[in-house]
Amino acid sequence: MSVDQAVRILPDPAQIAAADPRQSVFVTANAGSGKTSTLVDRVARMLLEEVQPGEILCVTYTKAAAAEMQARLFDRLGAWAVMDDRTLSASLADLDGRDAATLSGEDLSKARRLFAKALDTPGGLKIQTLHAFCEKLLRRFPIEAGVTPGFTVLEDQAALALSHDARENLARRALSNADGAIGRAYAHFAVELDFKSFEGLLARIEQDRVRLLDYAARAEADPALAPHALAGADPDSDVASIQDEFMRFLDRSEWLAMAEMMASGGNDDGKCANRMYAADWTFPGVAGVFLTEGKLRSRIATKSAPAEARDWMTTLQAKVGATLGELRKARVAEDTVHVLRLARAHGALYDAAKEKKGALDFGDLVARTVDLLTQRSSAAWVLYKLDGGIEHVLIDEAQDTAPEQWDIVRALTEGFFSGIGSRRFGAGRVERTVFAVGDEKQSIYSFQGARPERLRQESQRYDTLVKGAGAEFAGVELATSFRSTPEVLKFVDAVFEGPERTRSLVGESVAAIPPHVAKRADDQGCIDLWPLYADEKAPERDAWDDPVDQEPVQSARKRMAADLAREIRRQVMAGVAVQDRSKRILRPCGYGDFLVLVRRRDATFEEIIRAMKAVGVPVAGADRLKLSSHIAFDDLIALARVALYPDDELSLAEVLRSPFCDVDEAGLFDLAGADPKRGRLWRTLRDRAGERPQWARARDLIDFAIASAGRDPFAFFAGLLNRVDETGVSGRARLLARLGREAEEAIDETLNQVLAAEQRGGRDLETCLAMLEVADVEVKRELEAARGEVRVMTVHGAKGLEAPVVILPDTTSRAKAQGPTLMPVELEDGTEAWLMCPGSEKEDCEASLAARTARQGRVHDETLRLLYVALTRARDRVVVLGRACGNGKQGYDDGSWWAVLTETFERLGGQVRDIGDGRRRYGFDPEVLAAAGSTAVAGAEVPAWARTAPPVDPSARYVSPSQVQAGKRLAAPSPLAVASSDGGAALGRFRRGDLIHLLLERLPEIAAADRRAAAARLLARERDLSDTQRAEMIEAAFGVLEDARFAEVFGAGSRAEIALTGAAPGLASGVVINGRIDRLVVTPERVLVVDYKTNRPAPDRIEAADPAYVAQMATYVAVLARLYPDRPVEAALVWTDGPKLMPVPQEMIDAALAAMR
Repeated sequence: MSVDQAVRILPDPAQIAAADPRQSVFVTANAGSGKTSTLVDRVARMLLEEVQPGEILCVTYTKAAAAEMQARLFDRLGAWAVMDDRTLSASLADLDGRDAATLSGEDLSKARRLFAKALDTPGGLKIQTLHAFCEKLLRRFPIEAGVTPGFTVLEDQAALALSHDARENLARRALSNADGAIGRAYAHFAVELDFKSFEGLLARIEQDRVRLLDYAARAEADPALAPHALAGADPDSDVASIQDEFMRFLDRSEWLAMAEMMASGGNDDGKCANRMYAADWTFPGVAGVFLTEGKLRSRIATKSAPAEARDWMTTLQAKVGATLGELRKARVAEDTVHVLRLARAHGALYDAAKEKKGALDFGDLVARTVDLLTQRSSAAWVLYKLDGGIEHVLIDEAQDTAPEQWDIVRALTEGFFSGIGSRRFGAGRVERTVFAVGDEKQSIYSFQGARPERLRQESQRYDTLVKGAGAEFAGVELATSFRSTPEVLKFVDAVFEGPERTRSLVGESVAAIPPHVAKRADDQGCIDLWPLYADEKAPERDAWDDPVDQEPVQSARKRMAADLAREIRRQVMAGVAVQDRSKRILRPCGYGDFLVLVRRRDATFEEIIRAMKAVGVPVAGADRLKLSSHIAFDDLIALARVALYPDDELSLAEVLRSPFCDVDEAGLFDLAGADPKRGRLWRTLRDRAGERPQWARARDLIDFAIASAGRDPFAFFAGLLNRVDETGVSGRARLLARLGREAEEAIDETLNQVLAAEQRGGRDLETCLAMLEVADVEVKRELEAARGEVRVMTVHGAKGLEAPVVILPDTTSRAKAQGPTLMPVELEDGTEAWLMCPGSEKEDCEASLAARTARQGRVHDETLRLLYVALTRARDRVVVLGRACGNGKQGYDDGSWWAVLTETFERLGGQVRDIGDGRRRYGFDPEVLAAAGSTAVAGAEVPAWARTAPPVDPSARYVSPSQVQAGKRLAAPSPLAVASSDGGAALGRFRRGDLIHLLLERLPEIAAADRRAAAARLLARERDLSDTQRAEMIEAAFGVLEDARFAEVFGAGSRAEIALTGAAPGLASGVVINGRIDRLVVTPERVLVVDYKTNRPAPDRIEAADPAYVAQMATYVAVLARLYPDRPVEAALVWTDGPKLMPVPQEMIDAALAAMR
């Protein structure tokens, strides 16, 4: 998929056949065989066959893949537009294998026009992810799909927040009715599971909500699919009744008599008797006598026991075993029923929350599209409307397509091959086609529902469908790899040789998979296997208080990471050769040529990054970072805390030691620790700032942060990052200088989360800070291109990437199924059911054991596919390392990557040789060239003008008068917005103020004598209010309307919602305001202006009002004074919380205008 245009070798017969636009094609391709290039070739050939760009739909798996595909296509078309005739003829001939001499001038002109034609296509080429296609389709047919027109799409973080809210509401609903079905289900798992497992189960319910609800609906409609039927349990029995029935069968006196008889037997019989005497008279207590480690004892009585007792105990043990089997079935069925109840309740709460916001999440986009195209009565109409717009569908990375996504593809394309729908509607010269390309060996997203065998199944289905319609269909295999050396590919073939490993790769039993063919047949590569790193015996601790959990310096993990870092550095310094991808010649390797792949981000992952940094090897850092765990995020949060609470000494100390400041440990100690009688740290810093320049810069930073705390959150954080101190360095530059380039993503994502928090209501810094501190955000870093740094990432993250040298250090442990024991069960018809299996396999019934075994089998198979993906990322060489794990003397798990790879090395026998230090090599020794020289870049001198802030542009327009100084603060709950004692509803945060605002807006337009009656009619519509609440709000409104100081502004001749635009001498030169006045009256004696404010709680005096509000009123007064120079202009604020009317004194107006100039 990452074959570059510059190095592509054409013609390739298999690619040419696959790109033939006159037939439908399903392509199965080996890694590195040019899957995306083939797809781009097919689109280009369709355009040459006069298919309109808008009639082609290309569906990709990720946005990045869509962007890459579009870029490749436009590069191709753009190059054609400017090529000379000879070069263009050769390029077109390479595309389809024609003779260049047969191409006419018209053919060349047509190719040159394609670039402009594609650019001019309305809406552009439809190269997009399936989710993007679904979103556009639902926006086009919202009524037919049953979605809110103009819906919003929830990003991951917003959807997660809503889902977590639904989880909290689920707990509240369970608590409110503890004896109800939901309450019992919730309480059951809260008792049976520990906190972490219970949270994990709820998270799994959230993650697989759609699949669980689908199964719940099918199980409700068909009892044969219900949990009891799947588990083999009696639906009329439950755990309690089965246990009670057993205990009714057992006679206690007989039990004690048998215990006495057993006591007369041998030693083991006596122990059995003791267990019988001690057992509780419950089924678990009785069963415990017959069990050891959850299984029936092999022998319950010896020959020394009396025959009667021996026979009685043996019979009872068999009955205990049978009852245990029934209990386990019933428990699995009951637990599954509980899970489905929680899933339904959570799904309803989550859907209600989305509906309230008019939003859909990514799962909804697919589910609603499937419903629209396959289930709804309007499906035929929608497909008919789409028929005229989509002629050709192309699917990239088809092996990762989930079942419901295939449902969409089938709905879109089945009409291509039936009746009149099989004829093209467009002007192209080729009939309608479907194309899919994928590699089942790289199907590594089973957690999203993808299965490797699905690609071949869909290929067979379309083969029958297309040929049945008399059209052409071909299955094409791309076996030639443009990426890897022959040695790498031969080793890959050897690793996956044999039916079992072949089945793991492709998901079904096939004779063999196509061998990999190397296009780079003359190039050489190798695979190195390093000896296993084992932990050395820890030395004696030097002191009794040394940490007992401290990892010793000699740990295998540390030694492996350190050796790896030194080896990479040695190869770069020595000039070990790799092939240049674009020039196809050998060159000395650089740090960007090394790709380290792990299966998970664990301690080994972190240790490798740490070791690279320790020896000076440039490393790109983690491919994914958890925002809340990144130090750049912590530093920004600490600075925000200090801005709000300067006396938070811990946060202030964090800021002083952060990259924002230059205070070292000794300097911090001198400030905070040297004097035990010192005062607050912030006061001490201010008082002693003049003693050291580092302290002075720190004080200036904190002063700036405190002064900026009243701004909107984004402006606060952006201001801190862009602030340039006296050293000429900005806050962002300081963070990047100390933390490295990986901090860029953390900084940018923090700002993204600040904007998202503002949109969710966090418009003041304190509220935004609270939202950021609970956010659970993971950032995917873009490491696709080598940037002169070693890349360390997971195999999942490396899908589609490549590197000259791939290193595999995480190899010795076998992957195990993780997470809750809620497991999918594949049914015979290909659909899916679910079972809540026990926490231990010792408690399994037959059905749950089968589900558990199947899950572990899928994990093992996918682990081998991950190994295939990891090995095939390598262009020249692979290095395999491993740290001995504590499972047995061999140091690795059976079935682990290490076991597979070392077995392959043993099987290759004489082709493997020792290269020293216990390392073995398959393949050729890499060449060594002169190391690439590095030129030191002199540090740039910061010019003087960069050290000072630019002057404020006086011609800049303010968006509105309300924004001339600061952002609005988020309203706090009003102390007056409470429920009435006579049964009225609680008014919530804004409702009381909003209703009073309504009265103040509407009543001035009504004659004074009729206002009270009109107010009563307006509030009578609010049916949940009590008479007391209505009366209180009416009186509060009239307290403002009848205020003698401003009665005129609500009287005859007053006007509401007046637009005001203009400049004034009192404002800065060039500043023009554009605002809207809530209330205005112009009398011969004066001009009165009023603006409503909804802050909760309202200030007690005008001096306590937000300065931004005073500045807003000052701009109104300044502009109105220019319009009415012959009379005074007076202003007031009306706080709807109260309400209160506060005139703004002239001296405050003058001060606000002076501050803005």
